[in-house]
Amino acid sequence: MSTSALYVVDVMPLLYRGHFAFLRNPRMTSSGVNTSALTGFTGTVMQILESRAPTHIVLVQDSLTPTFRHEAYPAYKAQREKMPEDIAASIPMAEAFASAMNIPIVRADGFEADDLMGSYAAAAEAAGDIDTYLVTGDKDIAQLVGPRTFLYRIGKTAPEIFGPAEVCAHWGLTSPAQMIDYLALAGDSSDNIPGIRGVGEKTAATLVSQYGDVESVIAHAAELKGKLGEKVAAGAGDARMSRFLTTIRRDVPLPVAIDGLARQKPDTGALRAFCAKYEMNSLARRLLGGEANGKVESCGAAAPVADLPLFGGTTPETTAGGNRRPEAIDGLRKAGANGDRNPSGEAPAEPAPLQTTADWPHDYALVRDEAALAALAEALLAAPLFAFDTETTGLEPRACDLVGLSFATAPGKAWYVPFLRGPEGADPAAWSAAVASALAPVFASDKPKVGHNARFDCAVLAHHAMPVAQPVRDTLLTHFVLDASERHGMDRLAREFLRYDPIPISKLIGEGRKADPAVMAQLPPEAVCDYAAEDADVTLRLFNVLRPEAERLGLKKALEESEEPLGEVLNDMEAEGVRIDPAALRAFGDELDAELRDLEKAIYASAGTAFNINSPKQLGEVLFDLLKIDPKATRSAASGQYATGEEVLQKLTARHPVVQMILDYRAAGKLKSTYADKLPTCIDPATGRVHTHFSQAMTETGRLASSDPNLQNIPVRTERGKRIRAAFVPRDEGHLLMSADYSQIELRLMAALSDDKAMLEAFSRGADIHTETAARVYDVMPGLVTPEMRTRCKMVNFGIIYGISAFGLSQRLSIPRKEAADLIESYFREYPGIKAYMEKAVADAREKGYAETVLGRRRMLRDISSRNATVRQAAERNAINTPVQGSAADLIKIAMVRVHRALRDAGLKTKLVLQIHDELLLDMPREEEEAVRPLVRDAMVNALDFGVPLEVEIGVGRTWLEAH
Repeated sequence: MSTSALYVVDVMPLLYRGHFAFLRNPRMTSSGVNTSALTGFTGTVMQILESRAPTHIVLVQDSLTPTFRHEAYPAYKAQREKMPEDIAASIPMAEAFASAMNIPIVRADGFEADDLMGSYAAAAEAAGDIDTYLVTGDKDIAQLVGPRTFLYRIGKTAPEIFGPAEVCAHWGLTSPAQMIDYLALAGDSSDNIPGIRGVGEKTAATLVSQYGDVESVIAHAAELKGKLGEKVAAGAGDARMSRFLTTIRRDVPLPVAIDGLARQKPDTGALRAFCAKYEMNSLARRLLGGEANGKVESCGAAAPVADLPLFGGTTPETTAGGNRRPEAIDGLRKAGANGDRNPSGEAPAEPAPLQTTADWPHDYALVRDEAALAALAEALLAAPLFAFDTETTGLEPRACDLVGLSFATAPGKAWYVPFLRGPEGADPAAWSAAVASALAPVFASDKPKVGHNARFDCAVLAHHAMPVAQPVRDTLLTHFVLDASERHGMDRLAREFLRYDPIPISKLIGEGRKADPAVMAQLPPEAVCDYAAEDADVTLRLFNVLRPEAERLGLKKALEESEEPLGEVLNDMEAEGVRIDPAALRAFGDELDAELRDLEKAIYASAGTAFNINSPKQLGEVLFDLLKIDPKATRSAASGQYATGEEVLQKLTARHPVVQMILDYRAAGKLKSTYADKLPTCIDPATGRVHTHFSQAMTETGRLASSDPNLQNIPVRTERGKRIRAAFVPRDEGHLLMSADYSQIELRLMAALSDDKAMLEAFSRGADIHTETAARVYDVMPGLVTPEMRTRCKMVNFGIIYGISAFGLSQRLSIPRKEAADLIESYFREYPGIKAYMEKAVADAREKGYAETVLGRRRMLRDISSRNATVRQAAERNAINTPVQGSAADLIKIAMVRVHRALRDAGLKTKLVLQIHDELLLDMPREEEEAVRPLVRDAMVNALDFGVPLEVEIGVGRTWLEAH
């Protein structure tokens, strides 16, 4: 039995996988280096090292020079888009990681990584005592699989280990070696391998299974039925060339012999330097343990506050007050043409090493008696402002316990006040009451208070009789308005802007234990002190760095009139909740059950067979193998299954009636599971209401997100969706629901931002914009516009905002691409300002590196100048859409603040209970309707002046459906 295992890892698939896995939320260092690909790559390598325990390991890369395949077939891989710059930049990073880990990383001139994998597998087989695992996502490697050679197939979730049986079952072969012939017949578009025109993967598998190899298939071409024989005969030359291209070499001279691949211990010093350079803090803790984190100082370590360095020592960027000048974070606001935070094009300076509490002098005091508590309250009221934070036993403000509070008044000067556990021998309840009594006046004062995600802390404190009065400043939201595309966690921001690595919770609860907030309640206050006080200290320091920059960039209004006061509104809405009628939902759920049974029978009858409709694998086989709805459909290389997502099926509805039935089945099933079944379980037994959670800084456009449960995605226009809305009801018979909805707000904003005269004029006279557009595009009088014309132009109106292409429009409207292109061209001819705006939006984003809303909130677009067309075009669409959708988010947020304040100032009992995109839902006493209608309309219409009339549609009813 073998005692050795060799893992041969193809570097590039891992880098690509990491890059695209984090595409929507890239991993960036403080100097602007994108480490997404590196993060994915190192994660996979570490997973192999830790879970598979290889005795030998090697990383392989493609040749830097043309290979023998390129010489034989110049079109080989010629169609591939340019490698994204961030992936190319990650290659030397991966090499540095390999060097630090003492893992060989090899190339061979003229050969691809695949050929090195084949040659190492052959060498291991010859050695006779080594099992080889080939780590890649590419299916062509399957040809190398044998009794002791396995494909370690990386995928979207867990990796799969394929031996000969798994390869044959997955691709319908009788031997793994037939993968060469399979690809030679079917071709491989990703490598520009032609195959035989008209022969897909299914046919290729059948032919290989029947005849064995390419030459035998060609020899029997005359026996093949229909046009298949003609295709095989005509494509014989392409098939032979394809076989040559897909055959992996097994005789490449190995740059490092197998004996040289034995696993070695990492170079600790090099690894520490690598992790510091690329800010791979989790990796450092994973590999270096305590060496990566530094020493945790005991609570109360004294240091003169005036001497505290913020950024690793005194630098020209550190003022006498200890705050970094705004110029020090120019990279945050000046993105270069390549999406870097270093617009000069020069190599970024090495960031300062990360500090820990061992390097960061501090004075953190534990408050343990009422005299110290009174002194703290006095100090907080005397300070110009203070930062605060809470430690809790959970993440639900209304349900968790308050463990303690921390405060900071200057960099390095902080306190921790335990709340649950008082001084030795003191009654816990009496101590908690004393803390609340001493600190409630501090929180109620008009003193500026600073938090990180302060909304959570404010909700917790309000629940513990310490409501926090405005003004409340928030470092999370400050960073959000500076760069909505980044992550805003406090630890990450501390590393980026303070060059400080906060104390990990594992220091408190022990390595390997789950970071459960409830554990905090079990720890003695002395153990929690540094960890908790540090949070307030870091928050204050972040405020000192980020706030001046935000104000310098004109973001004060976005923060102080929109984002920060909105926290109070959202807390009140979450606490208020909304009432639903569970009986109505149960009745609707029963109807959906019956509908699903009927649809199931109809689908089976239409398909001619029974199958699991919820199984993508079975559904794909029925649609594309049995019914042959789309002859061009191919199986995914990764899963071996056909794509059956909604976008795919929508394009096929005209080809077979079963497709629409399946879409209806899915829609009904989703409504039943997501709303009809789930919503009643979300009712809080203490209030009888559903309390969703709103996320303020989750979306890059600035739109609010809703979760637990998500009430933002209830369908508006479908009859089924309307039934869900009918289950939302007022609190009692004495109340009604009021819906206030901005009308066509994104189109109005597009008109304002583009200054298109024709569209502005249409809105100013109250015209139906979709009818107006159709009349212009089709050159008819408005009265002659047909419903079909209006529908098409409505799709164009909204599609343009999202950068829709002629192809996309043709798919949406089921019309020829040429007709869709003509429709778009006519649209731009009638609204030339829109086209000019779109071009300028892209040009501005390319120059600046970001798009912004009317309030100045920024969304960095790091791929706006990427050489990779797919990535670049996505960024261009965001450049067009962000100012529109983001400004709509600005508008509704300010409107919510205005409505909330107006209701409170008027002494009304009406409450905001939901926000859904451009709509507000209020729970209103019947007798207040006359007062609330004009108040809400005025607050919403006058929230922001865009230079275009804003319309608000207001409705009232016994259910949300009636009101809407």
